[in-house]
Amino acid sequence: MSLTDWKTPIAYIGLAALTYTTYKLTRQATVYLLPSTLTKTHNPTNQNWALVTGATDGIGFGFCQELCTRGFNVIIHGRNAEKLERRARELEAEFPMRKTAIVVLDAVGVTSAALDDVVDRVRAITEGDGGDLSVLVNNVGGEVRPYTAFDEYTFEEAARTMDSNAGFMMQITRGLLPLLQERTRGLVLNVSSMTAYGLPYISVYSASKGFVDTFTRALEAEVHAEGRNVDVMALRVGPVRTASFGVKTGLFVPDARGLASAGLNRVGCGRVIVWAHFGHWLQGLSLDVLPRWVMMRITTMKMMSLRKEEMEAKKA
Repeated sequence: MSLTDWKTPIAYIGLAALTYTTYKLTRQATVYLLPSTLTKTHNPTNQNWALVTGATDGIGFGFCQELCTRGFNVIIHGRNAEKLERRARELEAEFPMRKTAIVVLDAVGVTSAALDDVVDRVRAITEGDGGDLSVLVNNVGGEVRPYTAFDEYTFEEAARTMDSNAGFMMQITRGLLPLLQERTRGLVLNVSSMTAYGLPYISVYSASKGFVDTFTRALEAEVHAEGRNVDVMALRVGPVRTASFGVKTGLFVPDARGLASAGLNRVGCGRVIVWAHFGHWLQGLSLDVLPRWVMMRITTMKMMSLRKEEMEAKKA
């Protein structure tokens, strides 16, 4: 067979690949044009409650602010009671028409009894004024020891990272799922990360976010199969400016409240896992387009550089 005989099949294959890529990119881009369906979670009494875990700082507090803006009362979760009380007062001052409540519980090493107490407290808060728990934002988490080789983690550090990013999210969702589907249409919103791709020197954290993605897909399929009155989705997140991460904001780096707003705008977009922010989606295209070995070489060089800076800072 001559080279000329191959031209037509190759052209068709190239056209098909181009068509598929264009369709995929267009479909992903359209999610940033669709209106949010968050209002479907509102009940007739307008006493709609949302629980945000890890809510005292950063993205979590940003979610609290945006949910108040959109008509929700909020229950803020954290492990520091004094800080939670202060944040609750700030929300009440900014949003005098909204109610707030707090739940104090460390996400690490949670017992069955402690979780049952939280569920009972949430039920008492929401039902006290005839309302419902409409939204659960699983935001709590973080890296205990960034830029660390896997075998340098202690047992406690590895366990804490998995607990705070994966275990607590799973357990509190399990406990609160019945409340989320009692009267209104509930929503479980899990905060994931671009690190779920699997990045070196944050291997435990990456694995925990991979769990978030898999858990979200599995639970969404299950509640859909059983006809449950609840939606489940995950927001994939990239770099965000917070008090503890003082990078400059821009197209690719939103602030915490901007990220929260973008995330709530994605509700009802038709995707189980979605990049919350448009700029993060643009960055994330490289994960789909570039071969993994290329991404790993680039990422490894960057992480090794950060690891070196971290070690030098500790020595200093």
